Amino acid sequence: MPRRNDKCPCQSGKKYKNCCMEKDLEAAKFAPRPGESYTEGPDPAIATWKIAILALAALGIVAAVLAFAFDLTRLAGLVLTVGLLILILFAAFRNAPTVRKNPGNGGNIDFGNRS
Repeated sequence: MPRRNDKCPCQSGKKYKNCCMEKDLEAAKFAPRPGESYTEGPDPAIATWKIAILALAALGIVAAVLAFAFDLTRLAGLVLTVGLLILILFAAFRNAPTVRKNPGNGGNIDFGNRS
């Protein structure tokens, strides 16, 4: 792979960074790493939303039972509030960025989007 300021290998006469670098970097995102084969797995964002929907349903059921069966509306409100806060924190911090072993320069920042 050419360096940023080298002439582009497509023979356009432009620097690589102004011609084909972006396209090559985009293609490299989806290529398997050396020694790994490409495997398609579940999208973590979808899994997070499935968990969120199930947790909201469980919170609703618990709050409804507390409010209507036991007439504990304050406790039901507290359960919903605390449960929603925990759920928001879970969704926010579930897919935290990974720390790279070899940080290199700023051109190869990995924000944890790759599996």
